[in-house]
Amino acid sequence: MTRLKPTRVAGLILLALGLLAGWQVSIIPAPPAYAEVGPHLVPGVTVALLSLLAIAYLLADWQTGQVDMIDDPEETPNPGANKRLQWYGIGLAALMVLIPITGLGAAGAFAFVGIAKAFDSKRTTIDFFDRCDFYNRRLDDLRAWSWCPARPPVKGF
Repeated sequence: MTRLKPTRVAGLILLALGLLAGWQVSIIPAPPAYAEVGPHLVPGVTVALLSLLAIAYLLADWQTGQVDMIDDPEETPNPGANKRLQWYGIGLAALMVLIPITGLGAAGAFAFVGIAKAFDSKRTTIDFFDRCDFYNRRLDDLRAWSWCPARPPVKGF
């Protein structure tokens, strides 16, 4: 029994995602007759490109027969890789959980802190307040525009 290489597994996953996305594009309802451009063009082109890239990736993996670096005893992950991945996951989870509760501003600040920590940021508190200040300035900018209503356009923005 042959072992599937991680690169081949990644290519198969990409191809499966391309097929799934192609099926989803095919079930998009048809636009009304008066619409000149329908909702199928951009998703269809994107799916086609994703599928072509997956096939090219699988062909390159099959033709070159490259040795996986994972089998090389000298190749090891960077120290602290699991901790970085945990911080990245915490940042993304904070974004998904907090958007319905606090809106984009606070959720984006917490997500930014987690992802920045994943990339070895040493100033977590400063990152958080910097992001909060960024979103507050954007809200002030939106309120200053003449076409913008007096109330905040998006909760927490």
